[in-house]
Amino acid sequence: MKRKNQSNILAREYITTALIKLANEKPLSSISISELTQKAGVSRMTYYRNYSSKEEILETYMNEIVAAYRVDLEKMGTPKTYGNYENILHCFRYFKKYQSFLNCIIKIGMGKLLLDALTSYLLETYHKDSTDTALYYSLQAYAGALFNIYMACTANGYKESIEELASIIQSPTLTSGADK
Repeated sequence: MKRKNQSNILAREYITTALIKLANEKPLSSISISELTQKAGVSRMTYYRNYSSKEEILETYMNEIVAAYRVDLEKMGTPKTYGNYENILHCFRYFKKYQSFLNCIIKIGMGKLLLDALTSYLLETYHKDSTDTALYYSLQAYAGALFNIYMACTANGYKESIEELASIIQSPTLTSGADK
């Protein structure tokens, strides 16, 4: 049973890696299942046993990234507040670690997966079953800020270090250009 499970895990990794490579070359809609399975080195049966769509592959991988992030943060001791420097830095380290995947989903128009993952993580971790409306909207805004900063960083060619970005987010300058 353990061997079968390991084989399935490897097959899923091969399929995910192959899809990311192919999606960086052409639109997701033009990638056939045959092409994907051939690139992954798995059978069509293996694909259909694990996934029902190409989008599901990307969604599943995003969920795996978030789960790994959560485990890492728990090992560090999940901060009581979401905006501390170490937590922000850890988030940007994950962005960098999975940059190829994140750039791929943005390129193919599925960047909302990242925004949804950030929002879900923050709400599940810091809002839980709270009725605190202000916290709810603050977490929504914070998820949007992290997402938009990643999008801007991507568009700017990753000029800033993750430490610089974490410092900027932790201590945002709220004055407008007109005030200078």
